[in-house]
Amino acid sequence: MTPGASRLFGVGISGPSLLESERSILERHPPRAIILFRRNIQEEHQLRDLTAKLRSLPGGPFLCIDQEGGSVDRLRDLVGPFPSFHFAARAGVARRAGELAGEACATFGFDVDLAPVVDRRLPGAGEAVLGERAVDDDPDVVTSAAREFLRGLHSRGVAGCLKHFPGLGRAVSDTHKHLPVLPAGNGEREKDLAPFRALHELAGAVMASHAAASADGLPATLSRETATRVLREEVGFRGAAFTDDLEMGALDAFGALPERSAAASLAGCDLLWVCSRIEEYPECVKRVGRDVPESRIAEAARRIDSYVGHLRELKRKEVPRTPSLEALAADVAALRETIAEGTST
Repeated sequence: MTPGASRLFGVGISGPSLLESERSILERHPPRAIILFRRNIQEEHQLRDLTAKLRSLPGGPFLCIDQEGGSVDRLRDLVGPFPSFHFAARAGVARRAGELAGEACATFGFDVDLAPVVDRRLPGAGEAVLGERAVDDDPDVVTSAAREFLRGLHSRGVAGCLKHFPGLGRAVSDTHKHLPVLPAGNGEREKDLAPFRALHELAGAVMASHAAASADGLPATLSRETATRVLREEVGFRGAAFTDDLEMGALDAFGALPERSAAASLAGCDLLWVCSRIEEYPECVKRVGRDVPESRIAEAARRIDSYVGHLRELKRKEVPRTPSLEALAADVAALRETIAEGTST
């Protein structure tokens, strides 16, 4: 039997508790994943209670968070500010940064940290748009740091996701607001792809960006050329391809949210993110079920199933645990001090 279209979606909720209207939507259309943001996080017990309730929903969704550190740090109010990936890599402590991000995620019930960023940090482009989210312009440096961060996450039983395919390092505008078009240039394109080539098997998941990177002029999330031919055939990726948030401004010219959802699935993306507009999610499910062939829905579901198997394998390992939230906060503070000392010399 072909799985329901809702099993291709990841969804966000509006606030620090699950509203009855949201529960009703999620029970009628069980998503495969749920993501939380800072708007959903108030304090320790509230977050633990929320993640437990979400996990008990029909379909047992896996729980995700963007816990990169620096400017994208959803847990800073609970355990103190995490250092950015850029500075952790510069100080040679990317592995430790991954361990502590994984520890924090596991402490509060998250299965997946949607990190690390493997976009290059190019002057006048990624350096300005991504800032400290990106490590370096050298793909070998990016790959080395991201590998260590992923290994750190995995050591705590938490999975990761490489982002943002095929690379935002040459983008000069922010996909939250605009559609960037990556300039042509085969040598630079190969450098963008290098971290994805090196790490896709370790990560098991890749997040597609909304940057246009092919002759069709379409964002990667909506482009079969990028999301299938380049990712699957050229890079050789066999894992689960996630979209970036389909509500972002880069997609404004590509139809309403249900149309974007179907287009992303048809392009080759497996897990489709609707991060804020949960009231539109049922119509997105309906549109995917109507417009996407059953064979494609089944293919995407198999890839997500495989990734969920990866999550289970990580959790089967015996992983170290800090004794308390205070101890975790102290470890994060110690990491900040190590980085400060390393970057000041």
